[in-house]
Amino acid sequence: MGPGPADYRHYKGERAITVEADVDQSIVTPLEATNLVFEHFDLEKEWPGTRFVLAGEVMETEESMANLMKTFIIAVVAIYFLLVLLFNSFTQPFSVLVAIPFGIIGVIIAFVLHGEPMSFVGMLGVVGLAGVVVNDSLVLVNHINQLRRERPGEHLINLAAEATSNRLRPVVLTTLTTVAGLLPLAYGLGGTDPFMAPTALALGYGLLFATPLTLVLIPCLYMVQHDIAMIFRRGPHEILKREEILRKGRKGLKK
Repeated sequence: MGPGPADYRHYKGERAITVEADVDQSIVTPLEATNLVFEHFDLEKEWPGTRFVLAGEVMETEESMANLMKTFIIAVVAIYFLLVLLFNSFTQPFSVLVAIPFGIIGVIIAFVLHGEPMSFVGMLGVVGLAGVVVNDSLVLVNHINQLRRERPGEHLINLAAEATSNRLRPVVLTTLTTVAGLLPLAYGLGGTDPFMAPTALALGYGLLFATPLTLVLIPCLYMVQHDIAMIFRRGPHEILKREEILRKGRKGLKK
């Protein structure tokens, strides 16, 4: 038997051994290497009473991601209250904020298809996307409100269809020009930047995926929200009676 360790180190009052290593990030990331270590060792079975304590870049990455999630929540709440001031309503902002999950779905699909890990800079793109992706739905909802004020007696479905038609070209052109400016950075056309590429990838594909869903689903959600509000204000019987009158009126016009 050889000699034991010359000294004993402790971490928070417990004996500890520090293991340090560098990784070649062109082959594996620090997070992937840490996951491989966890999968290889079964501490409860082989060394009961011992545990891993992460430090270094992995711990810093986890802390940064946690702080970034807090920032994302704060940003969404701030956007909500700004929309409350704009619409003078506590419910209509939800019709605008629903575009954010659509954008996040597009980011997830894009990163999976490109084989990219969801890194810290990628999450920065998601936070930025939350502020950009609401623009299309904001323009659409605001135009529906404007048409309702100008023509209060017209049926909401006609106003929603007209508002979507009026804002189709500006929304599509704005999205395409933004995506056209982001994707060259994401794919390294004209020069690569490993730190900015995931951010551009998240912003570009998030917008590209959210825009069609925004144009189709936002007017539908707006009308659903309006019907629910009318039920609470007037009651379901008056809503059904009003719809029956409108149907009879449309039948009379057809005749």
